Amino acid sequence: MKHLLLASTLLLAVSVSSSVSLAEEGAGAPAPTEPIQVPEKLEIPYTVYTTDRALMTTFHESTRKLLLEAQALEKAGKVAAALEKYQDAYAHNSLPDTQLELGLAQARAGLFLPCARNIQDVIAFWALRDYKLHPVTEVRTVLAYCAKRLGTIALRINIAGVRITVDGELVMDWPYHDEIYVEPGGHEIKANASGYWMNETHVDIKAGERKELRIAMQQRIHAQYVQFPTPPIHFNINANLSNGAKGDQPTWPRNLMIGSGVGLAFGLGGLVTGLIMNVNAPDDGTVTTGKGLAYAGGILSALSVGGLVIGLASRPEPPPPNVIITPQIAKDGGGVQFTATTP
Repeated sequence: MKHLLLASTLLLAVSVSSSVSLAEEGAGAPAPTEPIQVPEKLEIPYTVYTTDRALMTTFHESTRKLLLEAQALEKAGKVAAALEKYQDAYAHNSLPDTQLELGLAQARAGLFLPCARNIQDVIAFWALRDYKLHPVTEVRTVLAYCAKRLGTIALRINIAGVRITVDGELVMDWPYHDEIYVEPGGHEIKANASGYWMNETHVDIKAGERKELRIAMQQRIHAQYVQFPTPPIHFNINANLSNGAKGDQPTWPRNLMIGSGVGLAFGLGGLVTGLIMNVNAPDDGTVTTGKGLAYAGGILSALSVGGLVIGLASRPEPPPPNVIITPQIAKDGGGVQFTATTP
């Protein structure tokens, strides 16, 4: 019984390892490949879209029609029109088989750079089982054939998610493509990332050459340190830019406005009360209590309004913000600290 359990355990372990290996192979796990022998002249055959394998692909019927039209134009020598048709087919059905057809047509037309980039996209973003019309060795051979006529820049960057542009053209975020294909000659390589300073590098490269480019992105910081060759110096300077404290401002305009407001309230009250009391009084020129109260209320109201106007015109301006500048300098660095308080 013990031997039977041991045998069952070994069989289970072998089955699990085999399943993992098959899953990795199906997911596009890279397998060791031998170096590709690139011929000087590569004949890239046209794809036959009527085979059972082609009919089993994910082409829509409208996409297949565009590919057939593009192939007919290419065979007739109308290369520019054929490439437009291939591009339309890829825009209509953005799958690896369609992108490969576009790349192979570009290779036949001598457009090695767009061909290499299209095939590079297919290899980078799709599993090997996802494109069916061409063997993997054929795809890699065409890529190597194009790369031999281009320059290859191998990127090594200290952070991920860096946008790479070549002569102003966005290529791809690193590390999705750790190799960039460029035309032979000089190129301006720019690397941009959020929160980091832009890195710009000039690269000269020849056909078939592969150069490694290491880029160290530096994070944006607001404190810069300066090194001084002098002996250590430590001092602080406090500069107060305020021209007066808040307590130095005069207070009489505020008191005048408060008193005028109170007087205006009493004056209006007396005026209204006097007018009401004087409604039934005889109009014989005698001064009654109602008239006197109304006169006094009117005079008090007029004086209070005048006091409010004077107080508003003479109110103090708010004090300026109190700013303190503190420079700090030492042998190994320096900086300036700003501190501001508002009234």
